[in-house]
Amino acid sequence: MADQSGKENYYRFRTGHFECISVSDGYYEYDPRHLFAGLTEAEVTALLKGFDLPPDKIYSPYTFLYVNTGEHKVLVDMGAGKLGPHTGKLVMNLKSAGVEPGDIDTVVITHAHPDHIGGTLDENGKPNFPYAHYYIWKDEWDFWFSEEAFAKVQEHLSSLLRPEVFMKIAHEQLTPIKERIKLLTEESEIVPGVIPHRAHGHTPGHIVVSFSSAGEELFFTSDTVVFPLLLERPDIIPVFDIIPDMANESKHRIFDLVAEKHALMLAQHFPPFPSLGHVVKKGQGWKWEPVKM
Repeated sequence: MADQSGKENYYRFRTGHFECISVSDGYYEYDPRHLFAGLTEAEVTALLKGFDLPPDKIYSPYTFLYVNTGEHKVLVDMGAGKLGPHTGKLVMNLKSAGVEPGDIDTVVITHAHPDHIGGTLDENGKPNFPYAHYYIWKDEWDFWFSEEAFAKVQEHLSSLLRPEVFMKIAHEQLTPIKERIKLLTEESEIVPGVIPHRAHGHTPGHIVVSFSSAGEELFFTSDTVVFPLLLERPDIIPVFDIIPDMANESKHRIFDLVAEKHALMLAQHFPPFPSLGHVVKKGQGWKWEPVKM
């Protein structure tokens, strides 16, 4: 569906008996150096030109997932909040789709980067989803609330980003919901039909979430890969991957699985909105095939 400006903000679909909605939080424009770390500026320019992409910025939708299983109302990640000038629209767009934030009972946090947890709280510092239980992998929680975290983030991000922003947002946004947090340690159902999958490396406890109903399956792949081109070039590592070797292993395991199952997937940063599609194996990587709207 589109808002009055004509921009799409939510999209309804089904996975088996589950009612699903892709919901936009807005978009962000990335410096290509952040996505193609290790390449020279000339190499990045040539790579982007080969895919008919502009050399100076990468457009990234911020797409999130709401699922009504019939028993539970589940949200995956909470938006970016005021991270950028074009973000922070998740709650508004949920309401436009007929979903009241207070009705959501389950929030799965794939990882604690700002664009996934920056919308935890409203402008008054109160939880946007006040009655939800929040699920996050234990390694992820421990990492962001340890002294190790700042040093690790600073080591990998300081040349291009401001690591203190990552830490500040994680602490400010997650501390107020600490009593409602449940830490995950196993790939078992959070609620019926909803399973977390280890996809560590982008962050130490990054996860993918699958939804299964009536023989159909949907994967929310979060930031396992952050841009479609990087599916075809899995050798290129974005600066955001905190543990690159682990991220690479997770990437191959997750996308080989999704391709083998020919499962529908929602990749948070993949254009075009609603960021839904399939992947097929292509050489050493995979090819993104968006759903036809």
